Amino acid sequence: MTPEDEARALVRLLWRGRGADSTAAKKGPRQRFTVDDVVDAAVRLADDRGLTAVTVRALAAQLGVSAMSVYTYVPTREVLVGLMVDAVALRTPVPRAVGDLRADLAAVVRARREEYLTHPWLMDVSGWRDVLGPGRLRRYETQLTLFEGLPIDDVERDALVTLLESYAAGSARSALGAEAVGAMSDAQWWQVVGPELASVMPASEFPLAGRVGTAVGERYEAPGSGVDGFEIGLAVLLDGVSSRVGGL
Repeated sequence: MTPEDEARALVRLLWRGRGADSTAAKKGPRQRFTVDDVVDAAVRLADDRGLTAVTVRALAAQLGVSAMSVYTYVPTREVLVGLMVDAVALRTPVPRAVGDLRADLAAVVRARREEYLTHPWLMDVSGWRDVLGPGRLRRYETQLTLFEGLPIDDVERDALVTLLESYAAGSARSALGAEAVGAMSDAQWWQVVGPELASVMPASEFPLAGRVGTAVGERYEAPGSGVDGFEIGLAVLLDGVSSRVGGL
């Protein structure tokens, strides 16, 4: 399959059931699964073991079919991943707008962060060539609607949506990294490392780092708080958007 054929196949599968030929009879024996069944199984596999674990062979084993059978539903792994991303977007509730732009944007970012935390493998998928299926397009339309009527052009609207998405992904990545630091909890780790660091770090050379680090450590018994840090950063981000568009 050429890259061009693969791209066309992805679009057709993303919008399956909605095209002009969606009611046409399908030739051949009746299949055991639907495309949705296959995509759902792949999402479960990625949730449990990460995106790298999603191979055609592993998916076939999970479905109880041969690898060649999987290819009768999706032509390539790359197409499968595109379908997985859109399936998650389609099944993730879109925050209901309340008419307060700042609150609505904050809800969008929080929802996207939660989606990344629930499906960490999403952060391993490149977004630069995403084909907009019904799930991602619904979310994009909702996000753009929040900026409709503001004195900015359409390119800037898209840039602001990308900014909010990037912040949500970055915050989720930091939170997931903190969860995977090892066998000891943060508090246990710092109980060991703190005294050692104090004995070797020249306080006069790093006065601000020492003061701020101590304040943070005393409050959280850790290098920071993912939730508090996220909310503070979100407030600053929205302040910046407000200064850009006004009235937020």
